[in-house]
Amino acid sequence: MENILKEITYLTLKQLKKENIILPSKYSKLFEENAKKLKFDLDNDSLVFKDLKQDSDVIDKVVQKTSEKLNTLNDSTQKAKEAIINKDVNTLNTVNKDLERMQKQIDLLQKELFSDVLTNAYNRKWFMDNYLKDDIFIHDGFMAFLDLNNFKMINDSYGHIIGDQVLRYLVNFLKKELDLPGVDIVRYAGDEFIVVFNKDKSTVLNPDKKMEQAQKKLAEQKLKSSKIQSLKFSFSYGLIPFKKGDDFEDLLDKVDDLMYMNKRKIKSKH
Repeated sequence: MENILKEITYLTLKQLKKENIILPSKYSKLFEENAKKLKFDLDNDSLVFKDLKQDSDVIDKVVQKTSEKLNTLNDSTQKAKEAIINKDVNTLNTVNKDLERMQKQIDLLQKELFSDVLTNAYNRKWFMDNYLKDDIFIHDGFMAFLDLNNFKMINDSYGHIIGDQVLRYLVNFLKKELDLPGVDIVRYAGDEFIVVFNKDKSTVLNPDKKMEQAQKKLAEQKLKSSKIQSLKFSFSYGLIPFKKGDDFEDLLDKVDDLMYMNKRKIKSKH
């Protein structure tokens, strides 16, 4: 089931890759159409749209708050015009303070819009806006593509609440281990993540060594919760360099193959 869901996701993202804004309703419609083409019954997995629902709720919240800020901005602009005409310095100072507070609130809204709801990693929208233009890289660097090993088994054995905890733990772990300039962690889809090493900002000379060290260290750790005494899990990854002008989709296919080679290598050791 996991492989066919990944294929449906890939087809859907491919169809939407040129869209500047992807509304949940459009994604949902295309996802269902691709599922039908591949003869997959979505009713068998009611949690497929869980992340989609969370993203939709966040977007609705951001849109509502942005509308409120625009109304406030309109009022402040009107007050500023009147204060300038009347040479009212006190009102201008008040308006300036209001605008400073609004800027901070807008910064928080942007963070909400570009953060993954579950893990607080960057989301795909942020990655597309900051690293790509028309699916072409605008920087030089390295891209690691990783996913969790046997994540479906974790969900089936312990439930999706524990599965969510595992995803959050992974992101927090990666943020701690790769807390370096120019290293960004993105949740790409489900249990798949991208770690980007921006060559313009990063001080990392050997990203493959950093990823290998993180991989080994995580595999040795145990996650504990009120429901389980101990849970060990790991990830597989592929790493590939990219240059300004490279096509993202082409490199994604290549790094995905490298990730599966790494996954097979791990399995062969156990």
